[in-house]
Amino acid sequence: MPIRPRTPQRAARPGLLRHWTLWVWFALALVLCVGGVSLWKSGRWLIHEDPYEHARWAVVLGGESRDLERSDAAIRLYHEGKIDTIILSTTRIFKNRYISEFLVDYYVQQGVPRDRIFEFRQDAYSTQEEARLLVRQFRLMNLDSVLIITSTFHTARSRRIFRKLSGGYPVVKMTAADYNVYDPNAFWSNRESLKLWFDEWVKSFFTMLELAKDKPVTEKAEFQGLTPDIWSSRTPAEFPAPTTSPAADSIHAPAVKNDSAEAQPSSATDSAKEGSAGTVEAKAEPKTALDSAVAAKADSLKVRQDSVKAHKDSLKAKAAEEKAAAAAKEAEKKIEAKEAEVKKSGAKTEAKLEAKAAAKDSVARKTLPRAPKKPSAPVAKAESKDAKKAATPAKESSKSSDKKTEKTKLKKKE
Repeated sequence: MPIRPRTPQRAARPGLLRHWTLWVWFALALVLCVGGVSLWKSGRWLIHEDPYEHARWAVVLGGESRDLERSDAAIRLYHEGKIDTIILSTTRIFKNRYISEFLVDYYVQQGVPRDRIFEFRQDAYSTQEEARLLVRQFRLMNLDSVLIITSTFHTARSRRIFRKLSGGYPVVKMTAADYNVYDPNAFWSNRESLKLWFDEWVKSFFTMLELAKDKPVTEKAEFQGLTPDIWSSRTPAEFPAPTTSPAADSIHAPAVKNDSAEAQPSSATDSAKEGSAGTVEAKAEPKTALDSAVAAKADSLKVRQDSVKAHKDSLKAKAAEEKAAAAAKEAEKKIEAKEAEVKKSGAKTEAKLEAKAAAKDSVARKTLPRAPKKPSAPVAKAESKDAKKAATPAKESSKSSDKKTEKTKLKKKE
């Protein structure tokens, strides 16, 4: 048998490279697990809140639903004493009417004083444009920190926009107003929640692209955009008291240009006189500013205390009414239960009385003497028996007489 030449064998691959399909399946499983977990957590990633204790200014962003979840959150925070002043940022609902005109009445009905509500009317078509307008207004008012109130799913994107456009000044903090339609832990549970999730993630993607090109806003607003104008009357009751220093009112007031002074150049002596008068007024200003600040703070505290007391009294009255209504309902239920028991007991007693009466009747019927039998029937029977007895001898006698006659007839024939 011929010997065949031995074919050279290839070098064996390592064990890990030999089963490369297992690595592919492992990678796919890892991608699916990570993707599933990230998709499950993506509903929570749209929410971002900042811790805070108290805020002097709070802004309610426009675009809330018909349930007014953002307005309700602002009203609750005001009654809790966490915010002092509310700014309503709204757009037009009609040609010359803004949504804030209707919201003000709702805030006043809920116990918020009218002098603590300001309207910021704007025609922005996006949150980014609205934030740019608000930041310019904040810089005009020289605010240090602002609290933004918006819906839960809108907080993360709004925070990113305000932080980028403000450049760190003023400090912007976010708080979320709960919206019952959106469920962050199960956004796929209903159609509206899924729509909000998808829409917010798409907007977040395009917002990141737009913010990469934008720069922080450095300019101020050209005019006071709050309605009513907080600088019109300059009274402490209408303008909230500062929290940092009494001399902050001079900083908050916008500079007013004097066109006539610019048109007519003044001399050196006039400027010197004005400078000396300005120094004297500057020396006298701290006392008046301090007094006005203290009075404003006292007035604001009184207003807050009165509003809190009124709210507490209303809550107590509501609780008392609810307790009285609950007590009345319980009393009615008890009365109805007693009436039902009385009816049941009355029916039982009536049945017992009827049974007793029936038993008494039956006993009385048994104890009564029986009526005597009629004598006619038995007498007739006796008579019939006697007649039978009388008839039987007659028959026998007739039979015997017949036999005798027959015998006599037979004898005669013989």
